[in-house]
Amino acid sequence: MAKRTMAEILSEASAADGPSVVDDTQIAHSSVDPCGLRQTNFDLMNLVADGLNNVARHVRPFSFVSWAWRRALRLAKAEGRPDTDVTVLEDFVARCEVIFAWSVFISATQTDLPGRQAMGQLLGAQKIDFHGAMWKAFREGRADSTSLSAAVNYGPGLKALGWLARNDVNAKVLVPPADVEAALDAFEARITDRLSHPAFSSFGPVTVTRDEALAWAQAWMPDELTEEERRHAARTLTGDLATATRAEGIKLLLYAAARPGLGSTEAVRSALPGEDPGFEVPEGLETAAARWRRLQYRQLFRYSVESLLAWTLDRLAQSDGPLGTPALVSAFLAEAAIDGDGPASDWLDGTDPATPPSSATTAIADALRSKTREGLAAAIAQALALCIAHTPQDPETFDREDRLPLRRAGREANARRHAQARELVRHAIETWAIAQHVYWAVGRGLQDARGGGKTILRLKLVMEEGGWTALPGRSRLTPAPTPDRIETAISLAAECGLLPELAV
Repeated sequence: MAKRTMAEILSEASAADGPSVVDDTQIAHSSVDPCGLRQTNFDLMNLVADGLNNVARHVRPFSFVSWAWRRALRLAKAEGRPDTDVTVLEDFVARCEVIFAWSVFISATQTDLPGRQAMGQLLGAQKIDFHGAMWKAFREGRADSTSLSAAVNYGPGLKALGWLARNDVNAKVLVPPADVEAALDAFEARITDRLSHPAFSSFGPVTVTRDEALAWAQAWMPDELTEEERRHAARTLTGDLATATRAEGIKLLLYAAARPGLGSTEAVRSALPGEDPGFEVPEGLETAAARWRRLQYRQLFRYSVESLLAWTLDRLAQSDGPLGTPALVSAFLAEAAIDGDGPASDWLDGTDPATPPSSATTAIADALRSKTREGLAAAIAQALALCIAHTPQDPETFDREDRLPLRRAGREANARRHAQARELVRHAIETWAIAQHVYWAVGRGLQDARGGGKTILRLKLVMEEGGWTALPGRSRLTPAPTPDRIETAISLAAECGLLPELAV
């Protein structure tokens, strides 16, 4: 339903002769990044695995989209079209992407290419007409969400990993660099049987049948890479085409993954921050190891703070009325078995700094999965103490105080080290969990309102006269660890032949 203007609302109100029933307010709720802490995690990931994300795990989509742009540019040149006619070029690339994804989806029931659900309406179709209003609406609907080139999928990596570069005249037009030509030539040699089809040899209206898509699928399936594609992808991960940070970060990861007896990405994840006593950092990769370690503790801190907010909301939801901060503090101290009258140092020093961050993460995750969430407060308390023990001394260039850097939290916690433990718990609940949440929830809501964006209720609690109250209508907050690109790196490296494929 279209939004009514203020003039229409006032006109209706003036003409009304009495009260009337109004529609229920439809407001979406969101639990994504409730405390505004995740951007720092991503910034830290960019120091060890820049250019990667948690979706783009296969080499072939990179080479296919790069090839589609090259094909579009060559067709434009052959037809005498300007090579900056972005509307025509983008339509051609989008068409190629859909044909590729459609053929893979209908040929393989198990594939983690993005967009299967969005293409559900097409999976049973006998043909796809790439023209008219329906194609235009479908293409526009998936452009920023489920297409391979979308920013949440392979889009950023296409440029960051050097498969495509921006045209100097029109930044929306993408051009394959010279370094990638050999990989694209090798890929094209596999699909010469379809290059004369109008779908790949012309612009404008085209129809592709299901039988054609099935016949084309095998040659471009994600697991059918050419040696040239593997070689180029390896160069972008750890070779001469990689940034120094990515090359060092991925080399350390691969060094850990290549050890005999390693069977999962979890073992790699545990080795990187120094949990595995049998893992020694190779000479020259000490900086990368320190960055992976800092990332892991920041990940744990983010998870701990969001889980503390979840614990707080659970207590408010279970209460018959508002709860003040003192009541929340007393409940947390009791559940975590912390002596609130003793010094905070007893709590902070009660956890061995050598405790693996993965075990602290697992303890929180196990408690969150429980219906009663028994043990959650104790798991959070241990995790926070472990994070404070590993407070970084130097700030990162991207650190922002309003994103609660671990360095800032450590400084605030240590300043209260000799005060009563209840004072530090009060600070953690009020400042790290509640204040962070309210600041980001309200700020994002105002940003949406000013920009005419989505109406999303992010705020989950408010202050009433008697204390804090959970807002109704919200779902139970269940934080999850932020994916850290390790699975992506291992998957890409395995496809490149840099290491044997591991269990993920």
